[in-house]
Amino acid sequence: MFGIGFEKLFVLALLGAFLVGPDRLPKVAADLARFIQKMRALGQQAASELKEQLGPEFQNLNTADLNPKQFIKNNLDEISQSLDPIKNELTLPAKESRIDPDLL
Repeated sequence: MFGIGFEKLFVLALLGAFLVGPDRLPKVAADLARFIQKMRALGQQAASELKEQLGPEFQNLNTADLNPKQFIKNNLDEISQSLDPIKNELTLPAKESRIDPDLL
């Protein structure tokens, strides 16, 4: 997450708890929890509004599919599946070729 490992995150949380102090720590923790809940609700609301604006054909849209890497992976998988019959035709064994003796 942002190039911060677990150890650095733990040290930052410990430093934050020390700076806030034990008397204000419960209030800060509750405020942080409310902030996270609001951000989560905002994200869910944005996703539902996006689906609503796109119309009924996109009701099964997963917002994770909008990630460019995931989008390309999904489309390449679909293209690969559509090319399977062609790939099977190309892998058929070739007929044995013979040299025309008149050409020698």
